[in-house]
Amino acid sequence: MTEAEPNPYRHLVALAAGIVALIVFLTFTSGVIGYLVAIVVAGAAVFVGHRALRDRGRFLLAAILGLVLSYFVLITSVGLLVVRLTRLG
Repeated sequence: MTEAEPNPYRHLVALAAGIVALIVFLTFTSGVIGYLVAIVVAGAAVFVGHRALRDRGRFLLAAILGLVLSYFVLITSVGLLVVRLTRLG
C-alpha cells in the first residue's frame, strides 16, 4: 500500500497558531483576564503544533517554530499570572 502524501498546510497552520498566540500575548496582557486569554490561546496553539509534528513534510521546520512560539507564550503567561496572583494575595 502507498501512504498518503502528508498535508503541508498543517505545518503552516501550526506556525500561524504560534504567531496568533504571540500577538494575543502582546496585545491582551493587561491583567489576570488577559493572561488567562493568552494561556487558552497558547494552549490551543500547543495542541495544534503537536498534532502538526506527527506528519513529516517540507514545512516541518515551520511547525517546530510555531510550537516553540506557543510554548514560549504559554510558559511566560503562566509565570506572569502566578506573579500577578501572588501580588494580589
